[in-house]
Amino acid sequence: MDSSTLKRLLTLVSAPLVWIVHFVVCYVIVALVCASQLDETRFIGLNAVELGVAASTLLAGALIIGIAVVSQRRWRHPPGPDPDISRFFAISTLLLCAISLLSMLWVAFPTSMLPTCAS
Repeated sequence: MDSSTLKRLLTLVSAPLVWIVHFVVCYVIVALVCASQLDETRFIGLNAVELGVAASTLLAGALIIGIAVVSQRRWRHPPGPDPDISRFFAISTLLLCAISLLSMLWVAFPTSMLPTCAS
């Protein structure tokens, strides 16, 4: 496997990896806040879980959108000697970015609707 193929594959899986890390970070934030009973602490009108999940969602969303922008540019202007393969990987990455962005929002949405640390 040459370095260009490895680079394409890493780019292809980068958006789902960002979503996975976001999911784990959100889970850990909720677990730590609920275990330490800081769910009633408010800052800027948000409790600790809402603030942590919102910050991680904004960061992950920015990363996924950045990956999508790079992928869209590679789709429009494919690099390398074989433009068809480059376009295929670029559009696949772009579609995975869309799915990952929706999944990330689906993970973050319940924190705004459900009570924190409900028992």
